[in-house]
Amino acid sequence: MKNKLPIIALIGFALTACATPNGSSSSIAPAFTRDSVTIVTPTGAPALAFYNYAELTNFETNSNPTNITAMMSAAQKDVIVLPTNVGVKTIETAQAPYKLAATITFGNFYIASLGNDDNGIMDATDNIVLFQKNNVPDKLFHYIYGTTLDAGVHYVNAVNEATQALNSGTFIDEETGTTKTAHYVMIAEPAFSTIKANKENVTMYANIQDEYKEKSGDLELFQASIFVKNTLPEAKINGFLTSLKEDVDAAIDEPTLLSAGMNKVANAQAIFGVAPTMAENVLRNNNGMGLGFKLAKPNKEAIDNFLALFNIEETDEEIYF
Repeated sequence: MKNKLPIIALIGFALTACATPNGSSSSIAPAFTRDSVTIVTPTGAPALAFYNYAELTNFETNSNPTNITAMMSAAQKDVIVLPTNVGVKTIETAQAPYKLAATITFGNFYIASLGNDDNGIMDATDNIVLFQKNNVPDKLFHYIYGTTLDAGVHYVNAVNEATQALNSGTFIDEETGTTKTAHYVMIAEPAFSTIKANKENVTMYANIQDEYKEKSGDLELFQASIFVKNTLPEAKINGFLTSLKEDVDAAIDEPTLLSAGMNKVANAQAIFGVAPTMAENVLRNNNGMGLGFKLAKPNKEAIDNFLALFNIEETDEEIYF
């Protein structure tokens, strides 16, 4: 009996000694630490969820989702972030060994008005600038507005060109090569906030996220999602997802955490695609980035609704973590 107390004390010491850097503890080894999984994400809004990973060598960003799709097909990373439709399609067509685990962005698209329309109502007689034809912004616009405005729709290639159109008030028509006046521009954050801060005539005409929810019967826009490698241990995946949810929730509650984490590296804007101060300001402004965290499987209906925009059939539950 007299030996039991020292043994108990030693067990307590062992448990304390195994505490992990991010606060978890285990008598054997932690299931997850932030440096224990390799991660790649597109720059922009999805990258912001990983503000606490800024300094880690296992975390990287890429400005071209096509490059990330190739990494997914080759199973090069433990965790991959892609537009939900792109990741699901890669699983289905390339048999990429991943499962859909969670969604971390829920839309950051807006219709901006330049205040130069004669009646203040977006209609087919106006010049409406969209970007990424046949991709997410275009699909969302037509899901909400149908084809009734198509006579006024003009396309530019990327969001930076839409940003230029909103900033200058003009764009080059891709069909005729002529310069036209823009009346409405589909734009994404943080570009929208940057321009609004400097252009009094630029205002929000429509919040695409709100319009989407109204059209879909209150289903959210599940834009960018996390895909986890099939070979990752379940405990590690659960640890990662729990930790990331805590990070995202904390940043939404206190946006200074976002910029502080990003600023741990000198080249934060290059890594994340957004300057830390701007990211904080947009997040503070009613979460304009659309940042969040929701597990995928309980939200299968909303995910299927979003995927239907891309003619992707109802997902099989087997692709979900």
